[in-house]
Amino acid sequence: MTKLQTTKTTEAKGFALYVGISEAEAANAGTSLTEIAQELRKRLGELVPELANETYAALAIAPVEAKGRNLDITRIALGEPKSVRTANPEPEETTAARGVVVDLSRKRVYVDGQNANLTCKEYELLGFLIENQGETVSRQQIASISERCGEPTPNARTIDVHVRRLRAKLGEYEDIVRTARGKGYRFDKHPDVLIEQL
Repeated sequence: MTKLQTTKTTEAKGFALYVGISEAEAANAGTSLTEIAQELRKRLGELVPELANETYAALAIAPVEAKGRNLDITRIALGEPKSVRTANPEPEETTAARGVVVDLSRKRVYVDGQNANLTCKEYELLGFLIENQGETVSRQQIASISERCGEPTPNARTIDVHVRRLRAKLGEYEDIVRTARGKGYRFDKHPDVLIEQL
């Protein structure tokens, strides 16, 4: 009997450190952003010498008149998913971000900035497909995760109903849940989907 894979082990692969210091503030302190970045990289080399080159630095460029804390502006400019826009945005930027955001830590899904209000079954179905990204998941495998919502094992028809309801809540992004005819369903990396890890 084939053992069904229901979870994938994850681990942290690195981290981002957002520094909210402007070039002018660094100059006032007698240094520069370049020197600060070099010092941080040097310290990393002391802590983990064999991986000293596994770093990447990016400058956050924003208009001089941008208002708000430099740290918030930096997080926004560099695309940090959980950043909160505190700098006064231009009117055309006040519309919600487009796409699907899957917040794994809170078990929530947002479509174009609005909570999709998925049921437990719908969320766990999407989460399971994401866990197995790039692989076709059979209805039998999907049925095996029914205990996550404390319910009995569903049949194939019930699973199809959950998929249909999930797609309806995803709206124009319904195609992120793909059908593999005669095999099951799958989720592939998609440009309109942002997955926020723990």
